Amino acid sequence: MNVGPSSCTERPAERGAVYVEFLIAFLPLFSFFLCLVQLAMLQTANLIVKHAAVVATRAAVVILPDDPQKYGGVSIDRAEGMRRDKIVQAATIPLSTLDDFPIPEVRFPTTEGGSDDRVAFGRDDLVRVQVTSMYRCRVPLARTIVCGAFFGIKRLRGEASLPNQGASYGYE
Repeated sequence: MNVGPSSCTERPAERGAVYVEFLIAFLPLFSFFLCLVQLAMLQTANLIVKHAAVVATRAAVVILPDDPQKYGGVSIDRAEGMRRDKIVQAATIPLSTLDDFPIPEVRFPTTEGGSDDRVAFGRDDLVRVQVTSMYRCRVPLARTIVCGAFFGIKRLRGEASLPNQGASYGYE
């Protein structure tokens, strides 16, 4: 039985094969896992922005018909001045749970997905609020795959609407 140098010379050629196979299998799986984590974080942020739109809409239907003295004399059913500031503040509260959240862009479009900004509302009009916020993806490698090659930033938009069931009496 010859167990000499011939068997030792064949082993070193196979030593790195397991490591190479590990790298070939591990890197795509790890990248996939990172992308799943980034997608989960992105969808969570998307739900928060949609919730901010619902909160802002609910605040709008309460604030718009409220007493003008509480909002610096801004007329009833007008989304401007202090009234608008309070509605934006209501939208900002849910967004504060996100890291690095900017002040959201709040609009009152007349149609779903619209880009206009309505100011005046009447009784029983549909109050539609659109909240747009920028989300910065942070997971390494996955941010370029999921959120784009440049800067890793996604624009998230939520929209909600409710009827303006304002008061049918005047303020003194």
